[in-house]
Amino acid sequence: MFYIQLKQRRWNQPESSVKKAASTGKPYEVEAINQKSFKFALSKTTEYIRNTQKACYLEFRLFS
Repeated sequence: MFYIQLKQRRWNQPESSVKKAASTGKPYEVEAINQKSFKFALSKTTEYIRNTQKACYLEFRLFS
């Protein structure tokens, strides 16, 4: 997502101060999507941290 946002903007062109048009969706629909997005990101981050901790623990046990 971050790559796409950068790709669409030129490096030497500042971001426009004019806000883009708001989406046609209703506010509660947008909030629901944001909540789902947040929960998904949180679960993936938690999973990544757990996997990293497990890997570090196992490497420590293996090489000590």
